[in-house]
Amino acid sequence: MNNFPILEESVFVKTRRQFHVIAEIIGKSRETLVKPIAKNDNLWLNVTEGGFGTPLIELYKDLEIGCSPKDLIIEIANNKNEYDPIVIAGKTPKEISEELLIVLKDYDVNENIELSKFDSSNLIDVNEIDAADFHTQLVNYNELIKNFHKGISAGVKTQVCLWPHHFDNAFKWFSGRKIDDADEQMGIGISNGDDVYALPYIYVNFSPALRKTNTLEIAEGAILFDQEWTGLVLPYDEINDRKTIDKQKKVIEDFLEISFRSVARAFTKR
Repeated sequence: MNNFPILEESVFVKTRRQFHVIAEIIGKSRETLVKPIAKNDNLWLNVTEGGFGTPLIELYKDLEIGCSPKDLIIEIANNKNEYDPIVIAGKTPKEISEELLIVLKDYDVNENIELSKFDSSNLIDVNEIDAADFHTQLVNYNELIKNFHKGISAGVKTQVCLWPHHFDNAFKWFSGRKIDDADEQMGIGISNGDDVYALPYIYVNFSPALRKTNTLEIAEGAILFDQEWTGLVLPYDEINDRKTIDKQKKVIEDFLEISFRSVARAFTKR
């Protein structure tokens, strides 16, 4: 794991928005190619060392559609050793969508994948350094959130998923109790940034609402967030303030462990 990069806000926002569109294109493709199981089930992607993309699509010879941010390409592959890259730099989302549909036909994909909404004329013009920084923070966070996910034994948890619509990599944890007919739960994940926090941040949110939040233990560098949702947040600035990967990992791991334990304890004291 490399050090988390020092991100400059305006540059990162531009980079994140462009990769967000790519994630939505890939997510929409997967939604069409697999059978639905539950609400939004077909939309989620995986984060891997290489970037982000679909899980294996068994119906099409274990087809995978992924994006390597640091290489600025979409990659299409299957279990027959067929492989095709699509360069995304210097192209519009419309051009990328059209090229993807053409390539998928060579993989015997004849479904009508509706990508016409990606008709933006804005070019994907992320430079290699900014793309590599985006890739590093995405992969670093994914490793840490997956390690934390593995260590949870109580309750019921979903798998870690990258959701293209909000562009966050997260899982849900359920205590097993219902409060006023609603499942008591936490959402634990990494946002790639939004209108409130431009840079990536870690969050632990919870529902239904707690009667008191002033007794929650707040980890070093974290804040209590209570605008559109309620939870605990560790902003990216706190990562930047730590100069080595070991210190960066520690502040993240401490945030996840302390926040989860604190909210779980508050759940038992309703």
